Formats: sequence, C-alpha cells, structure tokens
Amino acid sequence: MTDPSQPPRKPGRLTKRAEFVAVAKGRRSSTPRLTLQARERSAGPAGAADAVRFGLTVSRKVGTATERNRVKRRLRSALSALSAEAGHDGWDYVVVARRDILAAAFPTLCSDISDALRGVHRARRDAARPGPAPAPARPAPGPVSPPRPAPVEEPR
Repeated sequence: MTDPSQPPRKPGRLTKRAEFVAVAKGRRSSTPRLTLQARERSAGPAGAADAVRFGLTVSRKVGTATERNRVKRRLRSALSALSAEAGHDGWDYVVVARRDILAAAFPTLCSDISDALRGVHRARRDAARPGPAPAPARPAPGPVSPPRPAPVEEPR
C-alpha cells in the first residue's frame, strides 16, 4: 500500500492498448456495478514499478457518449478519493464499468471499488484450501480386442 507519512499521490493512468490487454490476463473481481482487473507489473524503468496505475473501460453498452463521460468522471473522482487505499504499489488495474453504475450513489461507487480491490488481492481458493486429491492417471489402453461377431438368429 502507500506510506501514511507521505501525502497521497494521484494514481497513474494506463494509456496503451497493450497495457489494458496485459491487465486483462491477470486477476479479476466483480461487483454488481463494475469489474476490476488487476495484474502485478514486471520491473521496468526505475521508479515506474512502484506507482499504482488505473485504466477505465466504459463501453457503448453503458450508454450514450454523455453518460459514458459522466461515468468516467465519477470513476476518476472515486479513485482519487480512495487514493490512500487504492491498490498496491507496482500493480496495474482496469475498472470495467457496467450500466448499473449510472444510477449508483457516489459512496456506493467508492465501496464497490474498495470491495473489488480487496477481492482481487484476497488469497485464491485453490491455494488457501486444499481440495480432494487429484484422480489417479488412467493406465494406457492395452491392445484393442477385435469386435465381437453379431449374434446369429436361427431360422424358425
């Protein structure tokens, strides 16, 4: 997370398509109004790996251009309001908005983002809880037996 002794800084932005595609291959967490995708960034230029970066995706399914722009403004505002707890250093995030986000109150929007952030960084079920032992491998098939002849009916 961030150091409380330093003033909160504005999160960075994802701008290139390749960055969005890379994040889409990572973890994800969903709420009724948005989906959050996250991926830890590999070490790059000095100082670049420690900043949190966000990208926004608001498709035409969400609404008209005016509505999409309103959603993006609200998401940017919510991310800056949550800057102290918004993400882990060295991670990239993409917020994918859904249609229901238009009617959501601002505090609900903020809680959705923080819930999704917690969900992305929660330990995975696979690693946290051991499941049943995997099934043993099947033995290789042996020689194939010839097909059985069809039963012959006797004439009456």
